[in-house]
Amino acid sequence: MKLLKVFSEKKYLLLAVISSIIMFFIYAYVQLLGIIQNLDVWLSIMPVQNLVLLIAFLALFGITFSYQVYLWRRPKLCSVDEKIKGAGTASIPTLGLLFVAQCPACTSFAILFFPLTTVVFISQIGWVISLIAVGMLLFTLNYLGAFKE
Repeated sequence: MKLLKVFSEKKYLLLAVISSIIMFFIYAYVQLLGIIQNLDVWLSIMPVQNLVLLIAFLALFGITFSYQVYLWRRPKLCSVDEKIKGAGTASIPTLGLLFVAQCPACTSFAILFFPLTTVVFISQIGWVISLIAVGMLLFTLNYLGAFKE
């Protein structure tokens, strides 16, 4: 599997971990609307299924980002069109997940852009949106050939 070959190089594994951590802090900052002192409260009241989906998303985000960097640095492995399409399919779930509130008490970033009824609807199906985001990152990895021999 190409993905295992890529992560046998420690620099790409480190890039995946660092990008996941950075995305966690960006996501938490956006969800808490800049009040980072509430991070412990946010994590403690987040439902378990949302936390699991968030961890899966963050891990897949880091893996996808690192794999894309690997492909961009080796121009003969993947065509430019595939690289651009892969970057697009990876950015859609990332942007979409920013609008999902992971805890029931959070208003989320979406309150700044959407009417209250839309925010309530998004909060009710937030786990579905998170699941779709995880699926899209898996699709991106598959599309870029990460699971091929």
